[in-house]
Formats: sequence, C-alpha cells, structure tokens
Amino acid sequence: MQGAYIIVTFSYLQVVVALRWVDDELLVHEEFIGLYDVANIEAASLVCVIKDTLLRLNLPLTKIRGQCYDGASNMSGIRNGVAKRIQDEEPRAVFTHCYGHALSLAAGDTIRRNTIMKSTLETTHEITKLVKYSPRREALFREIQLQDDNAPGTQSVAVRALC
Repeated sequence: MQGAYIIVTFSYLQVVVALRWVDDELLVHEEFIGLYDVANIEAASLVCVIKDTLLRLNLPLTKIRGQCYDGASNMSGIRNGVAKRIQDEEPRAVFTHCYGHALSLAAGDTIRRNTIMKSTLETTHEITKLVKYSPRREALFREIQLQDDNAPGTQSVAVRALC
C-alpha cells in the first residue's frame, strides 16, 4: 500500500470509516472498514476510533497522506479538530473537505436561492405529504399504480417524502 486516505463520516453517534489507497500499480482502491458506535462526536473520541481502527488493521499512521471529512468544526477545526490532531502526528496527512458533502451543500444553497426551484421542491414535498400521509389517497395511488403496472415496460414507484 503506497499511502492511505482516511474517509470518516458520522451520523448521530455512529462513525463510518473507509480507506482509499493506491497499490504498487497506482490503482486506486476504496474499502469500507466499518461502522462504529461512539459515546460522543468530540474530536478526541473520533481520533481514538481512527487510531484504534488503523491499529487493528496493522496500518501505521505514518502511511496516511490524506484525510477527508465534512466541514463540521469537530472534524475540520484548525485548533482541535480531528484533521488537526491527525496532522499533528502525521504532517503529510493533508485534510480535504469531502467533495460529496461540499456538492450537497452547494446544491442545497443554490436551490434555496433559486425561487423557481425552491417553490417546485416545496410543492413536490407538499404533494408527497398529501398522498403519503393519507391512507385513502395512498390506497388510490396504489390502485392507479397497479393499473399502470400492467402496461409493458413500467415499474412500481413508491411515494417517498423528500428530506
């Protein structure tokens, strides 16, 4: 393994650890390592999880060349964040803001500023709630869906509330 890139995300009190690494032929690999429960999402706790995970995999911290987290202060904080604490021990572990998270933030911000898109998504959300949270309307939707399923090349679609 030439160098590893740690990707850590957290949701509630769970941490997802993934490693991205390059082999001797310069092929990039990404491995899901695990989903870990944590008592809290403070930087010190998350660093312990990362270091423990690397230790269990027999991977030295000196092999890390990158870190990828979201922009939360406990992850990317310049004084006490996870990225800073890892960089204190391995200066070559460069922090990069997660591109997927950055894209999600940019898309959300763009939609909020665009009145047509914002209005469209709000209307779609209200229609979804109208169908989803009414047993009578949902039954009617399923009935129409069954009729449509008989047509060739069609698939069932569920009504899901947008987040």
